[in-house]
Amino acid sequence: MMTKSLLTACTFALLSFSAAHAAKSEATAATAPASVTMTTDTNDKIGPSIDLYDKVLAGYTDTWTYTFRANSEARVTVEGDGDTDLDLYIYDENNNLITKDDDNIDYCICTWTPKWTGTFKIKIVNRGSVYNRYHLMIP
Repeated sequence: MMTKSLLTACTFALLSFSAAHAAKSEATAATAPASVTMTTDTNDKIGPSIDLYDKVLAGYTDTWTYTFRANSEARVTVEGDGDTDLDLYIYDENNNLITKDDDNIDYCICTWTPKWTGTFKIKIVNRGSVYNRYHLMIP
């Protein structure tokens, strides 16, 4: 499984949407490229705020990475298009599950306070039988 780096995606998105999309797995490489908006508010995190639109195929998982700062509240929000159930899982750099939102809808919010500054995996799982366009936000 390929990992998508949000900071890399944002940097490349400024140059080319296709470059931002290159980090997606082969199964989703033929889909439309991710749309990324990056802001410069970095008060509580290492990287910029993320406002990203992408889609995850039926039965697949999109994985992104992002670096959060220790002792500052971290929040990841995913809002799907309503077609399928999406689940959100956050893992630390040691692959420990930190938090999750795995209810039966496609609107997910995970909030936690990292104990150390590090890179976290953001996994978006599509539980449905069709693709789901989602909006990923890290304020």
